[in-house]
Amino acid sequence: MNKLIAVFGCEPGAGRKTIARELSRHWGDVGKTAMSLIIGSAGNTADQLSQSERLEEWISRFKSLSPPMLRNYLSAEGEGAATLELLAFPPVALLRNLLGLLHAAYDWTLVSAPAAFSPEGVALLDHADLYLWIAKAGPASQASFQASQDELTALHFPPSLSQAVFNRLPQKIWAVRGFPEINPGKPAIGKIPEDGTLRFREGVQALASTLESRDDLFRNAPAAAPAPERAIEEIKSRVQPELLRILDQEGPTSYSRDAEMAQKTVEACLAQDSTLPASRQERGEILTRVLHEVLGLGPLEPLLKDPDVSEVMVNGRGCVYVEKKGKLHATDAKFSSDKQLRTVIDRIVSPLGRRVDESMPLCDARLADGSRVNIVLPPLALDGPTVTIRKFMTRTLSLAELASLGSMSGAMADFLRACVAGRKNIVVSGGTGSGKTTLLNALSSAIPDDERIVTIEDAAELRLQKPHVVRLESRPANAEGEGAIPIRRLVINALRMRPDRIVVGECRGGEALDMLQAMNTGHDGSLTTVHANSPRDALGRLETLVLMAGMDLPVKVVREQIRSAVHLIVQQARLSDGSRKVISITEVTGMEGDTLTTQELYRHRGGVFESTGLMPRFAAPGAA
Repeated sequence: MNKLIAVFGCEPGAGRKTIARELSRHWGDVGKTAMSLIIGSAGNTADQLSQSERLEEWISRFKSLSPPMLRNYLSAEGEGAATLELLAFPPVALLRNLLGLLHAAYDWTLVSAPAAFSPEGVALLDHADLYLWIAKAGPASQASFQASQDELTALHFPPSLSQAVFNRLPQKIWAVRGFPEINPGKPAIGKIPEDGTLRFREGVQALASTLESRDDLFRNAPAAAPAPERAIEEIKSRVQPELLRILDQEGPTSYSRDAEMAQKTVEACLAQDSTLPASRQERGEILTRVLHEVLGLGPLEPLLKDPDVSEVMVNGRGCVYVEKKGKLHATDAKFSSDKQLRTVIDRIVSPLGRRVDESMPLCDARLADGSRVNIVLPPLALDGPTVTIRKFMTRTLSLAELASLGSMSGAMADFLRACVAGRKNIVVSGGTGSGKTTLLNALSSAIPDDERIVTIEDAAELRLQKPHVVRLESRPANAEGEGAIPIRRLVINALRMRPDRIVVGECRGGEALDMLQAMNTGHDGSLTTVHANSPRDALGRLETLVLMAGMDLPVKVVREQIRSAVHLIVQQARLSDGSRKVISITEVTGMEGDTLTTQELYRHRGGVFESTGLMPRFAAPGAA
């Protein structure tokens, strides 16, 4: 099997180019085909191939040649060894093509490179079957070699592919060995004889002989078994005790600091595991998955980090769906067991001081970034634990940005901005997932900075970019059924907090009555949302919610409260193509008998936003 060896110097002047040339010459002398590609050296070939355009033309011309023909072109007078010299690394794409040609054409390809961790050097490491580090004598060489191994580990390259070649340059004497004090337990690729010296040629021959006889040193050697699926659990079981010990020693730290320590711990574990695959991509994937298991939400982490995913739905351990652009898509993500899924659920609810188990199988929670989480456990969920995560947007969209995205027209955005600034009470209505919270965030951006805002939610999702915001969150009952603080109580308490505006994330019960009372008693400009399919349905829903307060009020009184409190109903909808749009802006104009009257000011019809041409009553001359 053809071998490609990357040759680096631990420090300048270590002899990387010399050993690459001499190894290539040795194999050519014994009848093997060998190529030494020297990068960072001026030679005849460097003059010919110094420009990327020339190298690209050269590769294009010769990539169709068979290996013998390519060797005949590169080798002088039919010798088995050839040398190609470049002034500097070519671009990564060209380097990969060049390495592919040489690797296929020669038994041995040695690439001497000045930098291992540039983008081009990393591309070389990806192709190489072995890494040779040429070192001088002394502690500086060992420190440099150790730093290189640490960098390899951080880039997920297997350190087992590294071997050190010890070169005593002042006497021009080779000694080949590993660094046992740096790589304990790693076999050396040669041995220093008792007298401590080898003549130069004999040292090269010994190194070549060792490389020929030791297949276990190279990538994808037969001894390297692929990582079993259980590798994740095995590594996690080894990492977690060590990680907990480190975190206990460090004391309370930030999440980023914990993540950094966890990554270093896992990387060290991977570097010591010889049973794992040599592929950098595979090892990187294992590292990522273990970190997700140790610190994150396991298989859900990639989905939560995907900017195109707006919602994640777990229907039992083996079934995960996501929403992208309003459409549902099945994913390959799955949990290995119900236990793993329950661990993720506990990781979500524990920081919030909440509890979910068979005795209390329903729970509303949120992630650290504000994403809303709903959890249902068996026996209520028949197919296993169910988790629904509605991702929180990383930034708050303004009304102008919503207009530019096609959620509303520019005229509608300007009108809503003026209504918020003019302290009109607005109810955002819509179905589940229609974008009510996003619109509520956008509306709040029009509130003046000098006003005090109190937000009240079941699970804190609102992120008002204002300087004076007080955020309140309801609390469910504990295991004994005590200690619950519902939204209604928070609304009543908010009235004592001197708010200029009250923003209720969603009215879904008796708190609607207290919200209307607040709107009617000097807290103009307040905002809330309700679930409803149309503005008219929103009025009926508010009426029903008020009656749920248990005050036994006459229907006409309730409607009078709604008439005097609510100025606008903004209807949000998710259309069949997955887009979310404001389909109606409706004004509550008054009452005729026992019936609330409204007029539509803006609407979305036939794919077009349009104004009805009606003037709001509150904007008419002489209106209060």
